[in-house]
Amino acid sequence: MFSSNRSRFLIALLLTWFVLSPYVTTVSNFEFSVTPTNTMEIAAPTISGPAFYEFENGSRGDTLEYDAYDPNPKNYSVIVDGGNYLSGVWDGNAITVLLVYLYTLDMIDTLPQEFAFVVTVFNQAGESAIAATTVRVIQDETAPIIQQPANITYEYGSFGHEIQWNITESNPEFYNITRLSNETGTNFTIIESGDWDGDDIIINIDGLNESRWYIYTLFVRDIFGLNVSSAVNVTVYPDLSSPELSSPDDISFEFGALGNKVTWHVYDSNPKNYTITGIVHYNDTLYGNYTAFNSFANVTMTNWTLTNPDGDDVSIILDWFFLGNYTFIIQAFDIYGRNSTDSVFVYIYPDVRAPIIDPDEDLLYEEGYTGYSITWGVEENNPLWYNLTVNGDSMLDGIWRGENITIDVDNLDVGSYEYNMTFSDFFGSASYAIITVTVTPDAHLPIITTINVFQTYSTPTKNNLSVQAYAWDLNNLKSIEVEWGVGSPTAPDFNPASKIMERAILEDFYEALIGEYSHGVVVWFRIIAIDNSSVQNEEVTEWMSITITDMSYTGVPAPLYAIIALLGGLSLLVFIVIYFRTKVK
Repeated sequence: MFSSNRSRFLIALLLTWFVLSPYVTTVSNFEFSVTPTNTMEIAAPTISGPAFYEFENGSRGDTLEYDAYDPNPKNYSVIVDGGNYLSGVWDGNAITVLLVYLYTLDMIDTLPQEFAFVVTVFNQAGESAIAATTVRVIQDETAPIIQQPANITYEYGSFGHEIQWNITESNPEFYNITRLSNETGTNFTIIESGDWDGDDIIINIDGLNESRWYIYTLFVRDIFGLNVSSAVNVTVYPDLSSPELSSPDDISFEFGALGNKVTWHVYDSNPKNYTITGIVHYNDTLYGNYTAFNSFANVTMTNWTLTNPDGDDVSIILDWFFLGNYTFIIQAFDIYGRNSTDSVFVYIYPDVRAPIIDPDEDLLYEEGYTGYSITWGVEENNPLWYNLTVNGDSMLDGIWRGENITIDVDNLDVGSYEYNMTFSDFFGSASYAIITVTVTPDAHLPIITTINVFQTYSTPTKNNLSVQAYAWDLNNLKSIEVEWGVGSPTAPDFNPASKIMERAILEDFYEALIGEYSHGVVVWFRIIAIDNSSVQNEEVTEWMSITITDMSYTGVPAPLYAIIALLGGLSLLVFIVIYFRTKVK
């Protein structure tokens, strides 16, 4: 235990520390927020799914689907009969549980067998929700299920025919396909036979003989001996028809036009050959730029085969044909000598029209802005040359191959410009179109912002003064200066000085040192910026003032020192009195 004297000594010492301590003297105010706080409770996740699910042992692709949701999901787990079955990261949406793991984890040891599935979802707050499902696995007691295909009839020689049996079975083992027909000597044939993996079965039945019927029988069996059969009747009738030809419309187009063609759709189950013959009713081999044009050469396909079961397209390109009238005849034969023909009349007429021009609208933009261009879209089958003038002066000319023409019109001086484009074709027909581009004067004043004034120590009674500002204009700046002076700017005798501001290190910042001033002096200043446009827009800021302040270090005021010393003395006196009084006792 402390003695009474020592206790009093400690109390006096603490009192002295409390009076002189800077920690106490510097605390000026405490503020406590009493604003109520709203707390929102996070909702728990939700999950729902089937209460019961049953499937045959051996089946694949069975799943449990659970609708689940949480805005802040974390993970999920699947427990089966108390043991871990599956787990993973949860994205907050539906969950699919694959039942194939019952096989891969070797969990089925008797039939029927039930499993208790418990699916749990968790959110970031640690909250959870569960859904329980009873899954029963039963013995496969159902024979394979076959979706019966329709009987098939096709013409001899045609191709692309097949039979597809769609089958459902959980435990497949064996399949067999046989064919019975009325052909002499080969009326029964085993087509395929072997292990069956449960997939659908497809066979091709092309190439059968004409005037015959065929019965294809599929036999499938599962591992338990359950089986089923399906038969499809296929009849092949003789090819008694001629080749099939479509009949395209007659065609007419302007001389020199490209992209025209005649297309026939052709089909025969037993094709042999075809020919395409061109008959010239009239043509002019000297019309236009005739060296680039030609006549049609007859086409003969001696070994005609089809690549598509429904037939192919046969085309002739009509580009670069001489002016004139033509008939194109196609004749197709099959292997039996039957044939079909079709003809198309083609009229290539003279180019009597001038180039058709689709120019851009007239353009108006303000001086200094960029990204502008103008385009003449044009249609012409026999182009020759073009010429462009601006306000009557030649700008561009040359050989024209029919392309659209675009030019850049940025950085023009203020004014109006007439761009006159002329196009001419091979036959002397010409067209022109004028696009007017008008450039208006810069209507925006320079921008002056972020004005800073800096005082730096010079002498005990004076400071150096400098001004900095951000200035920008679309047409750049011609000049930027600062005006300043002492006295009122509104006074008649106020005579400010001026100085050009220099570009600073930072882009679009300018600065100027405007002199040395005594403490207490009020300096007025403003900034004037002139842009480099045709009208030399001028932006002038308001007059601003700055008072020159003493920047020397003066230390702590003497009265404050006196107060601190007085309080310290009084505290020491109280300490001494208390100490000696307690010591005497």
